[in-house]
Amino acid sequence: MEAALLVILPLMFLMLGLGYLVIARVTERFSSVRLSGANSRAVMLAERYMVQATLAKTELGRRNRQLVALTGKLDLSAQELERLNDMKSKFLSMVVHDVRTPLASIRGFSELLIKKGAGEREKIYLQNIVGSTDQLGRLISDLTDLAMIEAGKLTMEPVPFDLRLIAGDILPGIRVKAGEKGVAVNYYEPPAPAPVNGDRFRLGQVLMNLLTNALKFTPAGGKVDLTIAIEGARAGVYVKDSGIGVHPSETKKIFEKFYQAKYQKDANLRKQGWGLGLSIATEIIRAHKGELAATSQGLGKGSTFYYRVPLLGG
Repeated sequence: MEAALLVILPLMFLMLGLGYLVIARVTERFSSVRLSGANSRAVMLAERYMVQATLAKTELGRRNRQLVALTGKLDLSAQELERLNDMKSKFLSMVVHDVRTPLASIRGFSELLIKKGAGEREKIYLQNIVGSTDQLGRLISDLTDLAMIEAGKLTMEPVPFDLRLIAGDILPGIRVKAGEKGVAVNYYEPPAPAPVNGDRFRLGQVLMNLLTNALKFTPAGGKVDLTIAIEGARAGVYVKDSGIGVHPSETKKIFEKFYQAKYQKDANLRKQGWGLGLSIATEIIRAHKGELAATSQGLGKGSTFYYRVPLLGG
């Protein structure tokens, strides 16, 4: 028995050792296989990302080249637009200069013929000619200002003066026209001076535009109120009329260049201007660090156009 044990025990230990070695090699083999599989997947993912990154880089380069090409085209377009704009400004200046002189001659000779004792019918014709030349003269003045604005040459000549004086400059002529149309004109001014540092001619030009528009769009029997008021550090000039009013959607659009009110049904009134007066007035008031705006309760309910400029020392 003891002899058998001496033989069996070494064999058992040998078998256990061999089994351990077999299990260890098998385990190592499976671990190696798993690690190799994981490494293969990692390599595949890395290769996929590298391919995607390469494609993205290629697409980015293509897009960048397109952007550079478009930028070049835009630069050329901007230069062409600037050149065309300069040509337009020069053309306007030439047209204004060449038209104004013969227009003055037509008006002058027409008035001369009226004074020379033309017949009643001829006087009516001549007065129509004078009225038409005055209308063209206003349009030419607007074109002159537009050309100066676009060329950046519209300059102000500010001097200290009482803003109430512009009413005295303009109201006499406006009241004559209002009387011919049957429209009442009222004027309200502050008891104290309204000193401003501004261009008297240009601020008067804006007021003339507002009053002329008010008369144009106010029917016979209506009224126009001009009010100059001191409002804190600013002076306000308000022109209120009982005319056709302004559609709420257009109280800002009407100050745009060449804009004609879409809700104005009277074609004759639309033809009396080019939609330049208010846009020019906006530039003048802006140059005085002021604001120009309009309010209206709606069509048929009149409107109020006004501008505010800083008081002297305000």
